[in-house]
Amino acid sequence: MKSPLGLYAYPWDVIDEGADAVLDAVERAGLNTLYLTTWYHSGMFFLPHNPKRRLYFPTPGALYYRPGEWHGSHPLAPPVSDLSDDWDGFWTRLADHARKRRISLSAWMPVLHNSGIGTAHPDMVVENPWGDRITHTLCPSNAQVGDLVLSVMNDIASMGVFERVLIESIEYLPLRHGHHHEVIGVPLDADIEFLSSLCFCPACMRRMKEDGVDGDAVRSWVRETVDNALAGKPREPMGWTELEAGAGGAFGAYLKTRNAGPTELIVQSAEAIRAADADMTVACLDFGPLYPLGPNGRAWQNGNDLDRIIPAIDELHPTFYFTDPEVLKAAVARYNEVVGDDIAQVPAIRAVLPQTESASRLSSQLAATQGRASGFTFYNYSFMALETLDWIRSGLHRNAPALAGDLS
Repeated sequence: MKSPLGLYAYPWDVIDEGADAVLDAVERAGLNTLYLTTWYHSGMFFLPHNPKRRLYFPTPGALYYRPGEWHGSHPLAPPVSDLSDDWDGFWTRLADHARKRRISLSAWMPVLHNSGIGTAHPDMVVENPWGDRITHTLCPSNAQVGDLVLSVMNDIASMGVFERVLIESIEYLPLRHGHHHEVIGVPLDADIEFLSSLCFCPACMRRMKEDGVDGDAVRSWVRETVDNALAGKPREPMGWTELEAGAGGAFGAYLKTRNAGPTELIVQSAEAIRAADADMTVACLDFGPLYPLGPNGRAWQNGNDLDRIIPAIDELHPTFYFTDPEVLKAAVARYNEVVGDDIAQVPAIRAVLPQTESASRLSSQLAATQGRASGFTFYNYSFMALETLDWIRSGLHRNAPALAGDLS
């Protein structure tokens, strides 16, 4: 398996522009891998070089392939995108074009970030400490959600067109996520924002009970802590040590139980992928560098425990989406201290505004992250000016990933 130098894109890019145009972009940028989503959430996307549309609103939570037999009876079955009426042919033709150019295909999907399923099935989503349903994020501790995820993973790995599956967002999303018309009009300390995002849905409460954690006491402490802060009572922001001591020490036990949901589902997903294709590379997009509370040992505030995830996968794709060069440098240093040399790193570079405004800015991001990099990925062809492809090629020429193997 060659080290990935990858470009993110969407099926609508290939459908609207043609497979050769998108693969031309991969080659123009000096890359060797195309990452295409196979299951996606929702949004409003401005497409600067698309010949058929300027705005696209994806079908929320849709699949971009023909699913297996499970889809006909699964209670959470996502819709299948109507962008194509021949998804098998779409993927076969794209794989054939890519193979002739020696370009690898990787599947990518933001798994639990799914407003479509969450809106249709609000009993499957995160329930915050006040009982509000957060419909853009499915709960990883819910058994039906887990079954859906593993069904999709088996499908994707069985298609025979991908060399890699990149798992994104099997996690508890943060409170602040850019949801549709999201408005948070008061200042929130990092710990308060974190506490406000926590899940106490029935599945999580059952898991806590099985683990001997007093979920009701933890929930009451979280609500009281946040409500007091919102009322303006004097306080000092808490780090991990103070948080774990909360609720008479029960909050520390809650965190361990909480981490088990997404962490176990990532491990199970990797197992399902390899059961379908033993040669498949399994990667995990890691948003950990972005979280303000920082690492708790080798776990992030999204519930991802690297001690358990790293042995189960082949690559970590850390997201270093920072505009300030000094903040970026500090985040890379901290990340490398946490992760060490245990696994291949493939940094994800956000090659659009506001992170990337020029060729020099993109090159500086590569320079900051290339020291332990085995490859790079660039987000996202769909949104970027075509000139950015040349910036990528030039930046890679100056800052090749230090630990890359064969890049041909």
